[in-house]
Amino acid sequence: MIALRTLVVAVVLALAASGVADAQAPVYTPTPPTKGALYSDGQTDRYLLGGTWLYQADPTDIGLTDGWQNMTSAAGWSDVSVPNAYNAGVFTSQSMDGYVGWYRRDFTLPAGAFPKYVPKTDQHWIIDFQSVNYSATVWLNGRQIGSHQGAYLPFEFDLTGLHKGVNRLVVRVDNQRNGADFPPGPGGQWWNYGGLLEEVYLRAVARADISQVEVRPLLPCPTCAATIDEQALIRNDTGAPQAVHLHGYYGGVPLSFGSTTIGPHGTWTATATATIRHPSLWAPGHPTLYRATLNLTDAKGRSLGGYLYYSGIRSIKVTSGGRLELNGRLLNLRGFNLHEQTLATGAALSVPQMRSLIDYVRALGGDVIRAHYPLTPALEEMADQDGILLWSEIPVYQVKNGYLSQPGWRARALALLKENILANENHPSVMTWSIGNELPTPATGAEAAYIAAASAEARQLDPTRPVALAVSDWPGVNCQSAYAPLDLIGFNDYFGWFDAGDGATADRTELSPFLDSFRACYPTKALMVTEFGFDGNRVGPVEEYGTYAFQQDAVAYHLGVYATKPWLSGAIYFALQNYVAYPGYNGGDPLSNPPFNEKGVIDFQGNPKPAAATISSIYHSTVQIAP
Repeated sequence: MIALRTLVVAVVLALAASGVADAQAPVYTPTPPTKGALYSDGQTDRYLLGGTWLYQADPTDIGLTDGWQNMTSAAGWSDVSVPNAYNAGVFTSQSMDGYVGWYRRDFTLPAGAFPKYVPKTDQHWIIDFQSVNYSATVWLNGRQIGSHQGAYLPFEFDLTGLHKGVNRLVVRVDNQRNGADFPPGPGGQWWNYGGLLEEVYLRAVARADISQVEVRPLLPCPTCAATIDEQALIRNDTGAPQAVHLHGYYGGVPLSFGSTTIGPHGTWTATATATIRHPSLWAPGHPTLYRATLNLTDAKGRSLGGYLYYSGIRSIKVTSGGRLELNGRLLNLRGFNLHEQTLATGAALSVPQMRSLIDYVRALGGDVIRAHYPLTPALEEMADQDGILLWSEIPVYQVKNGYLSQPGWRARALALLKENILANENHPSVMTWSIGNELPTPATGAEAAYIAAASAEARQLDPTRPVALAVSDWPGVNCQSAYAPLDLIGFNDYFGWFDAGDGATADRTELSPFLDSFRACYPTKALMVTEFGFDGNRVGPVEEYGTYAFQQDAVAYHLGVYATKPWLSGAIYFALQNYVAYPGYNGGDPLSNPPFNEKGVIDFQGNPKPAAATISSIYHSTVQIAP
């Protein structure tokens, strides 16, 4: 623990030494964005707005009054790179509760972004923010162009007001949250890192934009031909009618969407269907991906824009007997919950840092990942490539009943669910849409109404995946009729660690009979253990909470119980790696190390704890996908 505290102090000092508090004006040279993106799926005319950004903290919220959105001088700003978490390494109550930070990026437009046959009047730019926590207000050259609330999912604005030479982009970020937000605040169960947590892109739009693409592989049976249903939204970005044609390929099979004339600032919903007669199916251990492309052309057949994605053909459903099935094969998955964060960079991860998470999961034998929020696109693309399934969940997390009962809150939650599905449905790795975590137990009437509405919304948007919810439960809780609309129920198991239900979960030997009663309540639902985990931060006796020996023994015991339940569709350990929770966190450990949650089987330095070997042995010996 002394070494860990030393590391934290070193991180904070390093941040200070890097000039975060330096009030002198840095030398700042505007540069253009660079062609390309950190992940493949998406429009082909994306430009990464990386390079050097400027940052200035605003803990007393004076920036608007003082006109920081209009500042031309770099005095008072510090150099940073984006993605960036502005409170990384600072573990104070103010850091957790949140405050305002400002970002600025002066840039020039890249040369050659548009074909010569597209006149300047038909050339437009869009800015795409992959994730900002939590509220963002954006100015371009002193003019506000948009605002957005909510983290973990992308949003975009038209870049109106661009001019020749240097353009100045300013973003005010406020990571303070209230009880109606996603996840609720102030505070929370994992550190509230504020900032531009993922990349920022510019997108060149020549006349019309391929703004959204939905790819839906339909597989009637494991040996059947697959039907590929595609839908693309094409937006006319000009004030004049535009004649366009859309065509593409799925693997080597052509797709023809046809031609149309889109009215000024109108949108065309283009659809096409293809048949793959002998598909190679995507699955863990066999993650076949089909390269698929779209090309938008004008009336003369000249290219206006493209879209690239890598798609997998597979089916996932719940059987009549209440089992999760992939391509007709029953699942008994094992995997990990994780948080996208490190001590040094907070929730702003680099591609190598994301890669390390995937590598840990794969090395330990995991075939499924869950987080309390949608994962970054680059990490999801890695899961596609590596054959790892994803439990995709929106951060409707431990929401109070007073909010669940509000129509306005429910509308916002459903909108968040829709955003997640539209943003991530093309990933074959996504196996389920989870509508939340640990809502009130027993379920209230307001919760039942939310579950029904969210389940219906998810099925309407994507009928090819089951709808899920992760729940707290314990002996003595009646069967919940509120769960009837769900396909998949996740149980968060802390028997022998946390005390729920007035001691009902204190004795770990009560886990097995409880799971049997849980199954009896929901015999037609697919059931998974979505969390089980135990802190481990020191050498000590197996009987002592928080020791490596206790953690290792508890892991083996719980996995042993799950192995006796042939109806179980999987179990997901919480968590893959240690992470920063919140000030004062103890997590049931009598010798805790706040604010750190040390349930991880990987420590902060990337070293495996003894429990990792136990998990690896059991996971690798478990048949997670039936023959």
